[in-house]
This record gives sequence, C-alpha cells and structure tokens, in this order.
Amino acid sequence: MKYDDDIEHIYLDDEDQHPSKPTKSHSERAEESQEEYKKFKRILIGILIVSTILTLIRGLELQRFIADFMAVFFIAFAALKFIDIESFAHAYRSYDLLAQRIRPCGYALPFIEAFMGFWYLLSAAPTNLNILAILVTGTAVYSASKEIKKKSRFAYTYYDGLVRLPLARVGFIENATMFVLAVVMLFVT
Repeated sequence: MKYDDDIEHIYLDDEDQHPSKPTKSHSERAEESQEEYKKFKRILIGILIVSTILTLIRGLELQRFIADFMAVFFIAFAALKFIDIESFAHAYRSYDLLAQRIRPCGYALPFIEAFMGFWYLLSAAPTNLNILAILVTGTAVYSASKEIKKKSRFAYTYYDGLVRLPLARVGFIENATMFVLAVVMLFVT
C-alpha cells in the first residue's frame, strides 16, 4: 500500500501495521547543546512575560499570577505539541507508563493540557482543577523521571525544529513545574 500525501492518516496502533510517511526521525538521539537549552529558556521566559502582563491587566495578586502562569504554560505547551501531534504521541508513548497501556493518551494529552489551560484562564483555579492538574502532571513526572534515570536520549524535535532536547527531560521540567504550582494553588486558595 502506497502512502498518499494528500490524505492525513492518524494511526493509533503499532506503526508496523501501516505504511510509514517519510518524516524526520524522532528516534534519533537528541542534541543536548547549550544552544538548545537557550532556546528552551527563551520559550519559558516568553511564557513568564505573557503571564505577567496578563496578571497586571487582570489584577495583581499571587493566586491570579499563578493561575495565569499555569494557563499560559499549559496552552503554550499544548499548542507546541499540536504542531506535530503524531510524532509527539509516538515519542510520548515511548516512555510514559499510561500512554504505553492506553495508546490514545499521547494524542489526548495536548487536548487535556489545552483544556486545563483555558480553565485556569477563565476561572479562579478551583480545587477540582488543581487536583486534575496534579493527577495529569504527577503521572507524567513519574514516567519522565524513570526515563531520565535510564539516561535515555530518545529524541523528538519537540517543537517541530524549535528545540531539540530529549522529550523525557523537557516533559519532566514542564510537568514538575505544573505539579508544584497546582499543589501551591491548593494551599493559596
């Protein structure tokens, strides 16, 4: 069966069962150069600047700032995953314990993160949202930390060429940050 470039295919099963589209390899080793970390830091600084401006517009208080930061953070990282959701889901499934058992989890994660981001943006961070964030990010932190301990370098052009770092390491930073802030929000509210 020949791959048709005009039709988008999304496969939730093993990739051996369908023709593969020639893409950049997401199984090659990541380049952990200082330049790649500088690019990643620029993304984080951008998120901080946008959330600070948003907080200044909406009212300056700690709870509002944390909720705005979490909103912008979740939305930004979800948007970056949407750029190449197929590759993200495949790479995420390589180390995440839940995604290994339930294949659609890799595809669902960007949608869940976007949902939580907009919920933080539109609300005063209710307790049930913080608990959801703790559950989602906590399982991802656990999986990423296990992968980091194995010293795996499974690469993914994490943001379609913007940053090339190991997905587990970036995922750990992303999810640990959100986990800690969700726990803080439980005590601030």
